[in-house]
Amino acid sequence: MRLFRSHGSVALAALGGLAIGACGLADVFRPGGLKDVVLRYTGATTLSVGARQAPAVTVEVDGAPLPNPRLRFSSSDTTVLALTPIGDTLVACRVGRAVLSIYLVSSMVADTAPTAQDSIRVMGGSPLPTCP
Repeated sequence: MRLFRSHGSVALAALGGLAIGACGLADVFRPGGLKDVVLRYTGATTLSVGARQAPAVTVEVDGAPLPNPRLRFSSSDTTVLALTPIGDTLVACRVGRAVLSIYLVSSMVADTAPTAQDSIRVMGGSPLPTCP
């Protein structure tokens, strides 16, 4: 009789394990793996001096758009192309070229912070009295 009870417990544990596996609980604890992340600057690449424009960027993860990505921007030459103090608007300061760098902040889908770059040309226009 004692032997029967121990086999019953083992069988019950085995069935419980199968049920948990069938529900996909193992997938919860499996590493998600790295994803293919693509950042693209889709805004204007030519601005007039004095223009202010929010940078337009698309972010895709494995081909699907990432909603509300947290992005950070920097300019290779802030005398030509600056950013407002909070960093969400491009400001064309003087004639020239600058490289706009785009960084995806706190990405959990890639092993390194994905980045993109694009060259922005600033052409003649009314100079700003002060540039940020």
